[in-house]
Parts: sequence; C-alpha cells; structure tokens
Amino acid sequence: MIGFGKRALTRRAFLRGTAATTAAASLSACANGTSPTKGGADDQAKDASAQPKQSKVAILHTNDTHGYDLRNDESLGMAAVAQLKVDWEAKGYEVLLLDAGDAVQGSNLVNRSSGDVAIEFMNLVGYDAMALGNHEFDFGQDKIEDYSKAATFPLLSSNVIVDKTGDTLVDANTILTLADGRKVGVFALTTPETYTKSNPLYMQGLTIYAESDLYACAQRQVNELRDKGCDLVVCLGHLGESDNSNPNRAKDVIKNISGLDLFINGHDHVEESQELKDADGNKVLVVEAGCYTHLVGVVTWEDGTLASQMIRPEEYDGQEPEVAAAVQRENDAMEAELSEVIATTPFLLNGEAAPGVLTQETNLSDLIADAILWQAQQTSEDTPDLALISGGSIRASVQEGDITQGDVLDVLPYLNRICTIRLKGSQLLEALEAGCCVAPKKFGGFPQVSGIEFAIDTSVEYKKGDKYPNSTYYAPADPGSRITISTINGKAFDEGATYTVASTDFLCYGGDTYHAFLQAANRTLKSTDCIIADSVIRYLQEPCGGEVPPEYAEAQGRISVT
Repeated sequence: MIGFGKRALTRRAFLRGTAATTAAASLSACANGTSPTKGGADDQAKDASAQPKQSKVAILHTNDTHGYDLRNDESLGMAAVAQLKVDWEAKGYEVLLLDAGDAVQGSNLVNRSSGDVAIEFMNLVGYDAMALGNHEFDFGQDKIEDYSKAATFPLLSSNVIVDKTGDTLVDANTILTLADGRKVGVFALTTPETYTKSNPLYMQGLTIYAESDLYACAQRQVNELRDKGCDLVVCLGHLGESDNSNPNRAKDVIKNISGLDLFINGHDHVEESQELKDADGNKVLVVEAGCYTHLVGVVTWEDGTLASQMIRPEEYDGQEPEVAAAVQRENDAMEAELSEVIATTPFLLNGEAAPGVLTQETNLSDLIADAILWQAQQTSEDTPDLALISGGSIRASVQEGDITQGDVLDVLPYLNRICTIRLKGSQLLEALEAGCCVAPKKFGGFPQVSGIEFAIDTSVEYKKGDKYPNSTYYAPADPGSRITISTINGKAFDEGATYTVASTDFLCYGGDTYHAFLQAANRTLKSTDCIIADSVIRYLQEPCGGEVPPEYAEAQGRISVT
C-alpha cells in the first residue's frame, strides 16, 4: 500500500500558504540586505507601521474523543467545540483547532459509519489538523485513506512508514500561517503500541518508529519546521505518559529532542498540563484533555508566552447550532436503528475499566466470555475447552433494566470475530502471564475467561524476556512465576496437554501481549465468522431466554488476584 498523505490544499490552507509565501519573501529580502519596498527610510518606516499587529492565538485541542460528539452531562460534544472556536474568535484571538487522535471509533454514533461521521463532524467544526491515533486503524488501512480524502484538514503522522515505499502513510506535518504572517508548524507521532492495540492484521506492511528511532523522527520534524521559518512548533503526540508506554511516552520524546514548544498529548485519557525540559533544558508545555470530550483544552499564545486552561461541561453550555443539529440528526438515526430491546438484566453488569475489566474479573466479562464459548461450541469444528477475551475489548457497563442492541454495541464496539486455535498448555500459560504483566495495574490485555480458573500473584515481579516481534511488549522470562492455572474445562491443568481456545481474531493475530496465540494461530486458526457482539445478543436471547440469569449477579471466581 502506498502512502496517501499528499492531499489537495483546502481554500483555508491555500490562503494561509499565500500569506506564508509573502512573509517568506519579505524575510528573505531582509536577510540579503535589500529592502522589500522600493522607497527610502521613510517609506520603510511607513511600511513597518502598516504591518499587522501580532495575533493573539488560541489553540483549542481535543484528544481521544472516541465519537463522544453529542453533548450530555459529562461530554461537551462537537457543537461545544465549534462554539468555543466562535467565542475565542470574538475575544480577538486567531483560533487553531487540533486533535491528538482516536476520534473515529468508540461510540455507536460514529462506529455505525466506520468512523466517516466523526470526520464529517470535524469538518463542520473546522479542525486544522489531526494526529493518527491507534484507533484510526481499527477499520483498516484503506479506511484511513477514506478519512484522509474526506477530511478538509490534514491527518498527520510522521512515524508510520509504508514499507514498500519508505513514505509516511499520511502527511508528516503541516504549516499553518497566521494573519500576521507568523507560522505554526504541526507534526504528529503515533504510538508504536498501535502494532498490537489495533488489529495486527491491519498493520501489515507498516513500520512504526519507536524508541530512539521515534526520537530521531521527532527531531527531524522539529528541524524541518524550524528551517521553514516556523515561529511555534507543535507536536500532536498520541503517546501518553503511562508507565506501560515507556520508553515511547511524550516525556521520553521531549527529553531526547530540542526545539519543540508545545506537545499536545493523547492516548492515556488523562488531564495534563505541565512543563517539561527538553534535551537542551528548554521548557516544553505538555497538555492533554482527558477523553470523550469531557474536556476541551485551550492554549493561548500571546507575547511569546504559552498558557493552558481546560473547559469543562459544568462550566460551559455553548453549542454552535449547525453542528448541534447535524450531530443530533445522526444520533437520532442511530438510536432508531439500535433501540430494539433484546433482553433485560435485574442488576448492573460491570464493564468499568479500573477497578473493573482491565484489572479483575467482573460479572459482565464472565457473561461475554461465556457467550464466546457457547457460540464457538455451536459453530466451530473443534469443540473449545475455554474462551478468552481481553478486558480492553469491553468498553462500557450495562445498567439494570432493558438491554438494547445499542447497549451491546456500546460494550463491544469492535467488529472482532470469534476464532479458535489449538495450543499447548505451556503456550496458554505464557499468554496469561504476559496478559497479566502489569497486574494489579490496569491493562487492556488483561484476560477475561470462561472454562478456566487461574490465580495471579501480584507480589511477584514480572520479569521480562525477549521483546515480541512487531510489538512494544516483552515475553515473560519465567512463565508460571505469577500465574497458576488450576483447572480447564473442569480438569486439572497440564502444561503438556493441547487445548482448544475460543478467542477473538484480534488476539489470535497477536493483539496486545498475545504473541503466543499468534504462534498457535499460524498453524491452527479457524474463524467462525461470528462477530462477538452478535454472539452476545444470541446468547442473551437463546440460552438466557431474554433475561440475564442470577448467576451473573456477581463475578463467579474464575480469576483470583492477590
């Protein structure tokens, strides 16, 4: 696949580019000791007095919006972002609007169109640039090409490389020229975790620079933008600051480069505003606006100084009418399509992240794993002994009462299919050890299971072995040191036995830390062609008879964490 980053300029970008050319010509003439005007000193002084005053700049920023584009009590939504832009312009600021990635996937509002609607909303709001996050890859590389063509702003990433051509998959950077002629250079970095946090099948043919290559890539971008006369250099870094992401975090990049002014972070869903020092000891402002439009960040640039603030739903109720109407129309259509009640539950089904499905067994994770096992037993050639899904695939809770199709898709937004693989007990032990590598801390690869009981001893340190290929994760040096499997399918666990595992295509292709599954899948993978969300709906309607049974009131004790 070739890179498709070289896109046509929008009218806004064209006008800015014209201003940039004029400013560059003037700077070049002065550097050569010549005057850009034909007159004498008086004319030059008159020309200088006619130059526009430096703009006050407001950089509005979002990240990890995940399709939470409709206003509610917790989320500002895209109409509020649009109105904030209008408000700041009314205050006399020139506004730039940037996003640090993960916009196209996560809620039914945007998943229904495979992310297309998210780009449409961002076009309406008037974004200036967006980074590729790992979830921009969730619908495949071809879909990124669709987003890039549809967007009236550039999608950026400087460290995702197409192997066949050596080009970046999308544009590496863009230059935004202000009304006063100053230039703001923007480049983007995508987390190397994308190899395994999106479906590895969609990452084939791509290289993502990591560690020292990532730092070198960032420095090249800063140098290029400075060489092109940029007065402010901004990185849209979908990297985060989590210890799990070391050494590919924002702070790792910053301390290994120089010349960057502002780092707009994403990926780990936190609120952040701090100054870090670069390799030369200069300050870099690092900001991140949480997730799900719970916050919108504003960085002002006045008189050479950067300052940060966050806008919150409880503090701001503005909505731009045109954008609000567009989002509401799409939401109404989505709800009409997905409002059919398919079951009921007499209690809450817990799909919270932490404490929850990323740290421990929950009643909802038990139900989903049981549904996978049941579906595979109906459709697979090999009768599975157990089922396993990563906690990160479970994205929401289900409240007491009616369960609609939309509720199930909120919980399971990924279009993952059920597959079966055959693997040795020793491979299963390795997979569980790796999946619990940071327990009791939260981790998207945390295993949720059916048909197996195991214990995690978190007092024992996870010791890293070799790094898995095309991954940021490490194999366990000593499988079984933290994990003890007691039973599988009601029988005592045997490392030498062969087991059939029902799982997702995401894990079977080596997603998260599950390279051991990939090794087995290369030989024994069989797909049922059943999407997990559909299988959960069938499970609720058939074996469960339309009501969640009382045994799911609490987690059933399959996983012990000590």
